[in-house]
Amino acid sequence: MRSFTQQLKYLSLVLLPVFLFSGCIKKIASTATSDIFYDATPMIQAEDDVELAEQSYLGFLKMLEAFLQANPKNKKILYLLTQSYTGYAYGFTENKILESVSDDAKLQLSVERAKRFYKRAKEYGIRLLSQNGSFKQGLTKGLDDYKKGLRSFSKKDVPFMFWAAYAWGNYLNFAKDSPEAVIELPKIQALMERVVELEPDYYYGSALAFLGGFHGSRPKLLGGNLSLSQDYFEKALAVTEGKYLMLKVAYAQYYAVQSQDVALFKRLLEEVRTADPNILPEQVLVNKLAQVRAQLLLKRIDDFFENVNPSKKSKEQQSSLQLS
Repeated sequence: MRSFTQQLKYLSLVLLPVFLFSGCIKKIASTATSDIFYDATPMIQAEDDVELAEQSYLGFLKMLEAFLQANPKNKKILYLLTQSYTGYAYGFTENKILESVSDDAKLQLSVERAKRFYKRAKEYGIRLLSQNGSFKQGLTKGLDDYKKGLRSFSKKDVPFMFWAAYAWGNYLNFAKDSPEAVIELPKIQALMERVVELEPDYYYGSALAFLGGFHGSRPKLLGGNLSLSQDYFEKALAVTEGKYLMLKVAYAQYYAVQSQDVALFKRLLEEVRTADPNILPEQVLVNKLAQVRAQLLLKRIDDFFENVNPSKKSKEQQSSLQLS
């Protein structure tokens, strides 16, 4: 069986002549290929070589964008771009942010790259959801009208909604000084709450964990609620009995730090660090990336907790502690 990287190379050779013909043929080819890529995505998520997966992601993304040019309304392509840009930024680029804290130039490069990738993912996600007329209309109106538009989505739309909200929320984490962040946060929250209403266990409980980070990463004066955050995270972990390791990392990163619970922080990250990444075979890649992040966070423990070393605080702490 070909590896996913080999499949990408094979597809590019086969499809190049097709893209020299008419727009109609391009559209047919892009539709057919989007189905292949949609079915092949789990191969990346199950990849146990992190470096190979990172290289494959980049080729995958550029290929998808080429197909989107030929078929700009294709839902599967828009969905894959939203999911893949978000997954790459969260899994790879945010780890590089933590790795680069002591190097200002590398840190700034990684932060800008994450922001750029999340922005692309958000824009693709909004384009996808805006094919629903009620959502598109509500998006430009007040929160009440926007929430009414969300009622038009059903369970079949959950994957589109989840990844759009995830990308949107993470993009705003890197644009916190922008006026749009204050305006859009309630809409992101409402979108993810609708996901949880329709399918609370979606993607190993990640929608629940997103809301846990959403409520846990903000101070009380700005709408944060630590009790609600903890409840969301506990429910999220229960979905896979903790086998999806990135949720434990998020619990430590967003709830334990904000609540200054150093014991919980250490326990969660040590559990991730020492776990078998194959505990969830279809998500080996994410579990390995979670282990990398756990080690990076443990190394920076005195940056996050006043009672560990109050004299040492990282000036970039907020860049590495995102909402979700």
